[in-house]
Formats: sequence, C-alpha cells, structure tokens
Amino acid sequence: MTSVTPSPVRRLLSREIQEHVQAALEPLSPQERAAFVLRHYEGLSTAEIGRLLGLSIGASKHSVFRAVRKVRKALEPLLDR
Repeated sequence: MTSVTPSPVRRLLSREIQEHVQAALEPLSPQERAAFVLRHYEGLSTAEIGRLLGLSIGASKHSVFRAVRKVRKALEPLLDR
C-alpha cells in the first residue's frame, strides 16, 4: 500500500481553508453552528439533527439551510482569488 503525503503547499492551503471555514462558523448562532457541524462534519440526517437539538425536522432543515447560506456568503471572497 502506498502512502501519499500531501505537499507542503497543499498542507498550507488546506490549513488556510480550514481557518476560513472556522471563521465563517463563528458568527452563526449556536443552533445554526451545531446544525451545520452535525450535517456537514458528522453526516447526520436532518431528522437526527432535530432529535439531538430538540427541533422539528422542518426547523432542523431550516437551521442547516441558514447556516449553509451564511457560510457560503462568508467564503465567497475565496472564490475570487
């Protein structure tokens, strides 16, 4: 089995992107942040997120949607580089 080690430039870019994502998550409400992390980092369904956060499925979907919209807007400047 071959192990591929990312180049220093690749590691630097990855770290920079991760820092931007973390900064984009900071202004979210605690509910939006939790919903985003549970959906996009943990891979949970909106029903599972709703159960964990005490929300209906609709409210869970809406929290994820709002969070994604805000994160996308915050990360837009990275696409203009």
